[in-house]
Amino acid sequence: MPDPSFVLPLLLQSVLVPAAVCAALLLLLGHTRRDWSAPVAIAGGFLASMAATYHAQWSFPPHQALDWMPLVVLAALCAIVVERRGTLAGRLLMSVVTAAIVAWPALGSAGLARTLVTIAVMALLMTLAWTVLAASSRRPAAPLALTLVAGGAGLALMIDASQLLGQLCGGLGVALGVCGLLRRADAGGFGPAAAGTGTLLLGALLGYAFIYAGFGMLMLMLLVAALLANALLGALRRRPTPALPGALLTVLPVLMAVGLAIKAMQDSGGY
Repeated sequence: MPDPSFVLPLLLQSVLVPAAVCAALLLLLGHTRRDWSAPVAIAGGFLASMAATYHAQWSFPPHQALDWMPLVVLAALCAIVVERRGTLAGRLLMSVVTAAIVAWPALGSAGLARTLVTIAVMALLMTLAWTVLAASSRRPAAPLALTLVAGGAGLALMIDASQLLGQLCGGLGVALGVCGLLRRADAGGFGPAAAGTGTLLLGALLGYAFIYAGFGMLMLMLLVAALLANALLGALRRRPTPALPGALLTVLPVLMAVGLAIKAMQDSGGY
């Protein structure tokens, strides 16, 4: 039986806190501009989870890479402005900024060339994910994909790499899920700006996991595939993928990533 002293704080920090804050912000901002209420609610839920989880370790001025995460949140909220024009250049710019915030603290150990390559790859993947998810953001596919991938990444990270990053991914997944559920009946749906904010926050957390916590490349690629598969198939078919096949396209790579994390834990002698 799980130790309550471990499980209860985990539920509070990564489930109850982000869910309550995200829901409260959506209700408070429900009569304001629809294009920014969802991104603000997602960012607020994530920040609340981060405050509950990381507050004792966070320092200003920043002393470690994750201390820069509030700046990542500000960059992610710029998706509101970018999506008012919906330009690919704007998405790429904010993806580069987000990737640079995540990767530059590793410059001293990784070197300039490797850091620049990491920033470029992260930015391209985030831009691609943002673009395809924004195109499907009026349907349930986008929030479902973001929620499942963030939740799966959180579980895989807690098993194989970092409990802290796992909790943060879990908190983000809860905020995304609550926003997707509460906005599902609205005419605007989840919205492209919310898709952009969620993508940048999730991309940053996966970047931190890969660069600083040794998260495996194969697990990372499976999570990226899960994020993109449903939307890309819908774009190729030029019509939305049916609900069940679309969900399977997202769930299966996530389950494979979690399975690899479990195997890596067992191979290293963990329990």
